[in-house]
Amino acid sequence: MKHISGTVVSVDKILYMIAGFILAIMVVVTLCDVILRNLGHPITGSIEIIQYGGLLVFSLSVPYATFLGAQVIVDIITEKLNNRINKSLSCITRLTGFILFLFIAYNGFKYGLDVRKTGECTSYFRIPLYPFAFVVSFAFIFQSLTIFIDFLKKIKGDKDE
Repeated sequence: MKHISGTVVSVDKILYMIAGFILAIMVVVTLCDVILRNLGHPITGSIEIIQYGGLLVFSLSVPYATFLGAQVIVDIITEKLNNRINKSLSCITRLTGFILFLFIAYNGFKYGLDVRKTGECTSYFRIPLYPFAFVVSFAFIFQSLTIFIDFLKKIKGDKDE
């Protein structure tokens, strides 16, 4: 279990670093576009780069953020419940999240196959769209695995939450 958990977390970290690199590129493109736009020479297609970069940054950063527990937790009601009910609710929400992200990953993969068949591309650079769908699908597979590992930790009662 620790080996699988370590592998998932390692891949999550790699995806997170890739997301950070893409975000840095987006910042540089935006900065250059703003400066050049004021000089009358905007970067053509910069909006497309930012749109698809944002998609990649979001999807690639979610698994590691989930591992870190970086999401917002609203526990106004659950903090008043006893530990047993709280643990049960926590397990149910993690199991639901696991199933939901597997469903999203599966449909993202199916969508990628459909887009690949149709040959749909981005509007300016004519980049095929299917790799983006596959990357999102891959990232959400690791999101679901991260949630599942957290679910198993909750069941075992690990204190490193």
